[in-house]
Amino acid sequence: MVNDLLDRFMRAKLQNDNTINNINNDKNTGKKGTLKPAPIHAVDLKFDELRQLCDLAMNSFAKQKSLLRIGIKSFLLISSEMLPITICADTHGQFRDVRCILNTCGNPSSRTYLFLGDYVDRGSQGIETVTMLMCFKIKYPTRVYMLRGNHEDANTTLIYGFYDECINRFPNDEGELLWHIFMMVFNMMPLSAIVGDRVLCMHGGISPHLNDITMIENIPRPSIVPPYGLMCDILWSDPDDRYPGWALSARGISFTFSSKVIKEFCETNNIDLIVRGHQLTADMFKGGYKYFAGGRLVTIFSAPNYLNMKNDSCVLHISRKFKCHFTIFRPIFPGANGAQNGKDTETQAAPIEGY
Repeated sequence: MVNDLLDRFMRAKLQNDNTINNINNDKNTGKKGTLKPAPIHAVDLKFDELRQLCDLAMNSFAKQKSLLRIGIKSFLLISSEMLPITICADTHGQFRDVRCILNTCGNPSSRTYLFLGDYVDRGSQGIETVTMLMCFKIKYPTRVYMLRGNHEDANTTLIYGFYDECINRFPNDEGELLWHIFMMVFNMMPLSAIVGDRVLCMHGGISPHLNDITMIENIPRPSIVPPYGLMCDILWSDPDDRYPGWALSARGISFTFSSKVIKEFCETNNIDLIVRGHQLTADMFKGGYKYFAGGRLVTIFSAPNYLNMKNDSCVLHISRKFKCHFTIFRPIFPGANGAQNGKDTETQAAPIEGY
């Protein structure tokens, strides 16, 4: 079943074939490249196969701890051969752009991926996005890792679109039941990952309750997202130097933390870098990423032209020698750069290698 679903996702009809150029893989030139866009129409999915897939995904997540350890020689389940790794942040139902990432960076059969959450809501194809990634997770359990974001939550999906997507795609009672099943899967997702004992990854950020990263391992699952506490902060907190130390977040939930807090946390826990998603600020529109605390934390965002904001997006690559570089995805709008005279109303994304 998993192979059949992946075949449907990866072989779905592609559009605008006559406007495609080759991807430029020369990291030193920084030249633009375009690639064949993935479909924007719904992939044919059946309720029963999605329910079965969710059961498989839930069992896969249940075998993992709340804190994943990737690329650590002493950790027997995940070898250092899992590096290099590509880290992706928020994708928000932009299935076409997730396909673009996979086509550009490599198939999960030979490339390790870590996704930082927020697979659903906002965009129109949350079901395709999270389902395809779960298929890859099941097929390549030591190559694909999926963390939970703040949008993998019942209360959030009720407001921002995923609930409506489920009941519209599957009428009668199937849609609501499917949404409940997805929530059970989300409640089982890991919350954080550490790559090579040096790079800490999560969706939101750190917490005033987090003194030692091993505390994350003790967060029980399955679990709903609580309104406060360690798990809440991992999914919801943000960096912000406008306030010293810790401050209440303007989001109305969790906290913000300053550069000083991050530097002290990294020194205490022997962390070189914290990688997170969760935010798209104005100074990230070009490049799709932003450093904080003197380079000890980086925020990345992986959904280009999010909510028609015309923003770049990016993914972060970490090599076996722990060198980091970004692949930036720049929106290409209808009628521009040789697009098909504006006939395609959806935005494509072009990969650009950057550092």
